[in-house]
Amino acid sequence: MSSEFHKDLIHQYKITCNKLKKIQRVFFKHFAPNVSEVADEFGSLANNFNNSFLPEYAALCYMGQGKCEKMIGNDAAEIDALLKAARAFRAANEKQTKILTPNVSGDNLEGAFRCYTQALFRLPDDSVIKAAIIRELKEINPNVEITSNFSSPSHRIWDLERSAEENIQTGDYVAAFDKLTEIYDDIKERRCEELYPEVMERVEVSRLLLLCLLQLPPSVRYDHKFIERYSSIAENNLSNCLSGNETLSEELFYLLQSLVVSCQAKDVESIISVRDELVRDELSHCEQLSASQQQLLKQLVSKYSK
Repeated sequence: MSSEFHKDLIHQYKITCNKLKKIQRVFFKHFAPNVSEVADEFGSLANNFNNSFLPEYAALCYMGQGKCEKMIGNDAAEIDALLKAARAFRAANEKQTKILTPNVSGDNLEGAFRCYTQALFRLPDDSVIKAAIIRELKEINPNVEITSNFSSPSHRIWDLERSAEENIQTGDYVAAFDKLTEIYDDIKERRCEELYPEVMERVEVSRLLLLCLLQLPPSVRYDHKFIERYSSIAENNLSNCLSGNETLSEELFYLLQSLVVSCQAKDVESIISVRDELVRDELSHCEQLSASQQQLLKQLVSKYSK
């Protein structure tokens, strides 16, 4: 896109902003002509700015559109415009980061935060949309203290997994294990494993890695049968173990079983060998481990190398 085209878009944006200002000045007289038309103009300009890779201006247009929708009384459209503005501000921040010109003042992230919070205040606490917005908001400000009364299995799983990831990052492996176990037990109790196969696999692998790190004795903290399934390589036990496993592929099960036995034997070379097998891309029937799971494997190698 040429600079002249960009200048023309910005000029159109300023003209549309002036239209909005005129409307706002006369709005208190209950005379608000062409508000919908101006909202449409802002929406069209936002699309043009996005297509021109100028998300910072698109965000401003969406904000203008949101103001118009608010005057009309269209709450759903106002919230939608605010969310589009927030995401455009985040895209602008990412663009600046990629071209190595960081937004020192944090204006774009501040703009995103402001738009998210404005949208939140327009929604009831038990709204699923509010719960989803809080997720996005916490991606730019993890410490924000905003909650929603909305709760569903998928939202609960997401919250617990995210919290467990944070525990793993800080080295609080007991807390991480407890949260992942809560997910596992909840899905089992509701007998809906078929709805969450990927979640069950992630939780199973992470819990096992955490137990290998913690080396906890059988106790009320976890069902000792869980680790026992992976602790024996006797042939008469293999078929029973595999038949009782509905979460993992046979190949992944064998690898994890080898890892557990190697940890119990404190065989560092075998631990490293299994680690390499688990993380290689071409491993069939097993997706590459998550970043936190690879971190746990790294910690395992470090722990048993001492």
